[in-house]
Amino acid sequence: MNLVLNTTQKLLISQKMLQSTTILQMSTAELMDYVNTLTEENPVLEVKNKYDYDQLPADVLRRKIEYLDSSDEQNRLYYRQEKDDEDENDMWKFRQGTEESLAEFIISQINVLKISKKEMAVCGFIAGCLDESGYLRQTDGQIAKSLNITEYEAQKAVGIVQSLEPAGVCARNLSECLALQIQRLGIENDVLNAIVENYLELVGKNQLQLIAKKIKAALEEVSAAVGIIKNLNPKPGSGFISSGSVEYIVPDAVVTGGNGEYAVTLNDSFSAAVNISGFYKDILKGEGEGEAKEFVHSKIRQAQWVVKCISKRRETLYNIISAIVREQTEFFDKGEGYIKPLALNDIAVEAGIHESTVSRTARGKYIQCRHGVYPLNYFFRQAAAEAFGQGVTQEKIQAMIKNLIDKEDKSAPLSDRKIAEELLAMGVGISRRTVAKYRGIMGINGISGRKC
Repeated sequence: MNLVLNTTQKLLISQKMLQSTTILQMSTAELMDYVNTLTEENPVLEVKNKYDYDQLPADVLRRKIEYLDSSDEQNRLYYRQEKDDEDENDMWKFRQGTEESLAEFIISQINVLKISKKEMAVCGFIAGCLDESGYLRQTDGQIAKSLNITEYEAQKAVGIVQSLEPAGVCARNLSECLALQIQRLGIENDVLNAIVENYLELVGKNQLQLIAKKIKAALEEVSAAVGIIKNLNPKPGSGFISSGSVEYIVPDAVVTGGNGEYAVTLNDSFSAAVNISGFYKDILKGEGEGEAKEFVHSKIRQAQWVVKCISKRRETLYNIISAIVREQTEFFDKGEGYIKPLALNDIAVEAGIHESTVSRTARGKYIQCRHGVYPLNYFFRQAAAEAFGQGVTQEKIQAMIKNLIDKEDKSAPLSDRKIAEELLAMGVGISRRTVAKYRGIMGINGISGRKC
């Protein structure tokens, strides 16, 4: 018998470590829900200040949020307001339960089709994959892999869903969406088909003469075809309610101040501040052993660990947000056009923690400042170019491009090449194509669209 000695490495994660990591990744609202559920399972835990706004310490957080609310109209859409403004809140009232989501409407049609149970299941899966505009973003191969079926079966199911109402649903892109609607209308027009397949971008720019030249058709034919396109629905799923109810973003922290001096306040009014019930502690002090005492002892140990995890989460979150504010001071002073490149490792080093901890903590967290409500991940950016040896973000470059265009002579607008030359003089070297790309992202027209 031969004995073989093998050395292997295994990473073992205990239940406590897993729970600690899970709590670290939770947003404020998720943590509150988690602790509320935990208190039902563990009577030793008590929740303090459970949505008790009257007991906020000196109303500090309330005043800061109200200040940000008054300085930024956008914020009223992102967090629960304590003010009961009926006119503002009418738009947020829940829709009646009789209305359907797009997926529900599609499935109701699938259920009456004469197809096999397997096809019905695949079609139901596809219905659940549709986005709010009614588009299918998965390929046939991805669907086949997810359901362990052939690509042919996936393709067939996609065709079935595309045959349902609303017309154009389940398309992969705008061109296919419009083509499905034209097919449903029974229109056979080569000019129309050519425009939908290849020249929708030119339609958006209203360059009908150029389209006519490219497809060698009369301008009248092109104009008639574009008239049909404009009567089609580019978002067939837009008339249905969202698959989820309206959700408010609860900021995990607020940043107040100005002129380089900022304060970070964690949103503890929504947080799950918990402690251990004194009643159950007294039970342990009593005489006797028994199963009841052992049960209480185990629950107290569990509660102590949860309290420790929440405290550690709070400390870590505060340190990370404070480090971000210090690194992105120019953004908090001036706004979105002034965000600078920032890596996870930069914050990890400054906060004295591991990079993976920064990544986990930032996930799903939001901060509120006078410029709006932003996810923490928004502040981690790669450099899109360099200016005098320092990285410059895409947002900064876009702000520079917009500033140049705002100041240009409207009778002789700057070309993309000229803008690139102006940026180079400022130390930012990007190509003409990159200028055109960023200009398009900002929705700014080219020379012909800006000339007066």
